[in-house]
Amino acid sequence: MLVEVLLDTPIRVHYGYLRLGDAHADLGDPREAMRGQVNGLCGAAIPGVLHLKTGPMSGEVRVRVELHTAEPFLADVWHDVVEAPFSTRSEDLMLAAFDCQEGPVDLPPGNYRVRYCAGKDGALLQFWPATGADRIVRQSREIGGYWHGVERQPALTRAELAARVAAVRTHREERRRDYAEDHLYDIWQGRIPDDPRLREAGWSAARLSQLDPDLVAALAEAADPVRRAVAAWAVERILAQAGLLRHVWAEEALTALRDGTPLPDEGTIRRSLAARDQHGAIEELFNAAIGINTLTDVCEAVAIAADRAPAPELVLTGLRQAFPDLVQGRNDLVQGRNDLVQGRNDLVQG
Repeated sequence: MLVEVLLDTPIRVHYGYLRLGDAHADLGDPREAMRGQVNGLCGAAIPGVLHLKTGPMSGEVRVRVELHTAEPFLADVWHDVVEAPFSTRSEDLMLAAFDCQEGPVDLPPGNYRVRYCAGKDGALLQFWPATGADRIVRQSREIGGYWHGVERQPALTRAELAARVAAVRTHREERRRDYAEDHLYDIWQGRIPDDPRLREAGWSAARLSQLDPDLVAALAEAADPVRRAVAAWAVERILAQAGLLRHVWAEEALTALRDGTPLPDEGTIRRSLAARDQHGAIEELFNAAIGINTLTDVCEAVAIAADRAPAPELVLTGLRQAFPDLVQGRNDLVQGRNDLVQGRNDLVQG
């Protein structure tokens, strides 16, 4: 019975091979993976790793990975099918090609049998617990006669396997949270802000906070149009320093940045550049227009502009002059909140 489809994705292959193994481990030599095997399609001789030969030598292959409770049905559509034993202790399996990887593949640690089906433009990996794979060759009455009769753990049920999949994901999420906390501690130099907006804004907010914490707090309170306007102002300084404001596309790009509309074609812009070191400014232009988190975008643009200026204060002072209501508006908001809290306290005490 099918427990879950663990992966179903296209992946671009080169030289006709894929690997399944721990995302952070050395997956070994493909030749060693086939050592001593009968089949040449699915190399399983290296513990915890599968080396797979695909139908096409290069191009896109769609790979599906399934977990079953027992040996699954084999469809007639597959003409090249092999099976091998597979054991893993990893909770971070990935499917990898020559220069890319897909996943994660949430196969719980354990011992499995794997069936690999290879086609012209697709592949299927089916895993199920490796029960019933051993056999008795000889048996003595005294030792084997006793131990073969002792009750053993039954095969894992669908619910038990599903629980193990959930445990793998829980452990990964715990590791992710631990890493995220460590990362926050590093980029904020131990002074992690309480405001979740600042934590989500990442290194750019942390860097700008080192230069002007009040400005970062004001940008966190600002609406998206204000953030885009400030980002465009900062990017204009970056483009000016790189000598790029004279180009026709510059004003169009800055207007699009302010309006939150698509920028001009990046390829056309880059072809107009005269010097290699100007590409960094274009990178910042397009980073500021990502739009997923406008606080991240504006903090990065301002921080980069300040770092590239002869002195960061030149940019920060200029920004406050260009947007006089930004920080003052935030101060008024904070004062209003403080007055509200004080009013409540007075009411309670009265």
